[in-house]
Amino acid sequence: MPENKEQKDGSAGKTVGMWILEIACGLLALAGIAASFYTGVLEQGVDRVLCYMVLIVLGIAVMGFCLRRSMLREDMDYDNSRYPGRFWICFLMGLAVALVCVFLPVAAWPFLPVYVLLALFGSLNMGVLGASVLLAIPVCLTGAGMEVFLMYFISGLFGAALFQHLKNGFRAGFPFLMSLGSLLVCETAGTVLVTNARPEIEFFVLPAANLVVSGILLMGILRLFSDKVIYRYRVRYLDLNDPENVVLAGLKQRDRQAYMKSVHTAYFCERVAVKLGLSPEPIKCAGYYHSMGEELPELMKAHSFPPEVVTILEDYRERKKPMQHKATAVLLAAEDVISAVLRLLEKNGNGRPDYDRVIDEIFERYGESGTFRQCDITVKELYTMHKIFKEEKLYYDFLR
Repeated sequence: MPENKEQKDGSAGKTVGMWILEIACGLLALAGIAASFYTGVLEQGVDRVLCYMVLIVLGIAVMGFCLRRSMLREDMDYDNSRYPGRFWICFLMGLAVALVCVFLPVAAWPFLPVYVLLALFGSLNMGVLGASVLLAIPVCLTGAGMEVFLMYFISGLFGAALFQHLKNGFRAGFPFLMSLGSLLVCETAGTVLVTNARPEIEFFVLPAANLVVSGILLMGILRLFSDKVIYRYRVRYLDLNDPENVVLAGLKQRDRQAYMKSVHTAYFCERVAVKLGLSPEPIKCAGYYHSMGEELPELMKAHSFPPEVVTILEDYRERKKPMQHKATAVLLAAEDVISAVLRLLEKNGNGRPDYDRVIDEIFERYGESGTFRQCDITVKELYTMHKIFKEEKLYYDFLR
């Protein structure tokens, strides 16, 4: 009961914080547009400026609605659903860029990094929506045409899509070059084809400068994303996944058999996770600590387990409910196979165990009982996992 109250209080606090950030974004957008108008930068009439204000605030409100829905459904990329404040902070940074662009030549707007920033710290849908709302600010206020909006929308959409799924490996070199290439192509089309003039070197000065600035900003964004999201728990995993750390060393002293079983389970968790394209660190960590029993909840809290590990272990412990997560399916299969192999080795003594039969029986039981019926794991992934376990006969022989 106290845990439920704590969760509700945390959710309420997060919702209030999101409302505050959303309102702040709307007010700052209005203030920026008003300041641009009263300083004489804008040449549109008052009626048109008021119309732009209303539409942009409505766009921010719709974006806030979509963000709250995505957070509740947990369909944002990476762990962004747990930290929606990241998106709003990035949106404020994008808003600053949008207001600065009002004073810059059209060809020098650095909007590609804005699309990528919002997509990485939210999701592809939220990133494109949020950046497009921001792009509308300088496009409307400067009187730039639809071709300018499309130029940055297309390059930004392509860049945001390229930088999806950086979770496993963080290979960003190819997306980086391709996104800058798309910006160059769109800028060239916007400055040469739209002006319908003979290409001259002057046409490419501002696009080239935009390319350099966007590249520098992208590198900074990727560094920030790496530190705050991809490798945020790197040091924590190094400690938790060390077989000789304090907690596992204590288990080794109390129950060496349980300790060795956890080590073998963690090995298979990592092996299968890599083959399935999952992040191996949280699943391996769950493999080490899944057998801690009733002390596990306090252990996770005391040692600040990363949220992904907590999700896997809580899903694993609630065995009466249908399993939801693919990572938990990997943990369950690894634990079941190791337990069955150890029992088989103890029963057979020096005889040659039939590992294939035992593994086949485990996966047949999964199918008959519908263990993974509501899990997000596919039949192909189950087959791959099944195959991996059957390929490890040499490893099983070392368990004797």
